[in-house]
Amino acid sequence: MKNFPNNLYLLIFSSLIYFSGCSNNSDSEPNFKKAVLPNNFIVRKDIGASLGVNGAKDTNYTDKILVVEGFIGGMKNPFTANRAVFVLGDDSLETCDEISGDSCPTPWDACCEDRRNIVRSTMSVQVIDHNGTIIDGTLEGVGGIEAGKKVKVKGRISNKSTAQSFILNAEQIQLLN
Repeated sequence: MKNFPNNLYLLIFSSLIYFSGCSNNSDSEPNFKKAVLPNNFIVRKDIGASLGVNGAKDTNYTDKILVVEGFIGGMKNPFTANRAVFVLGDDSLETCDEISGDSCPTPWDACCEDRRNIVRSTMSVQVIDHNGTIIDGTLEGVGGIEAGKKVKVKGRISNKSTAQSFILNAEQIQLLN
């Protein structure tokens, strides 16, 4: 019975994290340093035939260049604050803006989907420098990159990828919408 309060706090904390997807707490988002990318890193011209996120995760070519297509999302804030990283979701994920009458303020988080499906259908995209270090600064707002945006990303699968944490080292990003 001594563990009851701790277990209750753990349950409440877990519930808050789980259900935070469609909340509207973006009134006071802090401004983070923006990542500085090389010229022509973000383009509108076609960068080639692409796989979806799920298709890319089925391959394991760490030395081959892939082009992966999806949307920036799968969570409320798909960007990291101080590193050039975002979450890319497979187009098979249903976002809230595709549901008639749904007024979720963060439709890209796919909060109406089963969380396990979201994890299976998302990957991390990171921009690294010539030393293999993730570039400082957020990608949010850089060159038109924003949550919900459909993109193609050309890059190589990171050798640090695992089945649970799939990572693509981006070499170029094409904005689709």
